[in-house]
Amino acid sequence: MAEIRPVSDLQRKVGEITDLAKSTKEPIYLTKNGSKHLVLMDANAFDELASRVQKASKDA
Repeated sequence: MAEIRPVSDLQRKVGEITDLAKSTKEPIYLTKNGSKHLVLMDANAFDELASRVQKASKDA
């Protein structure tokens, strides 16, 4: 399940956020003032997702 964190955690806890992204392979939603702001995810997980989207668009 996706993690939701304040964007300030990216500045203060970059190591923890990085480890979380790599270990879960799930997106981490970063909020700013309580609203969605950024999505962070492991690069390999993103590449896999992008490949699936590209394959699906070719099959459509």
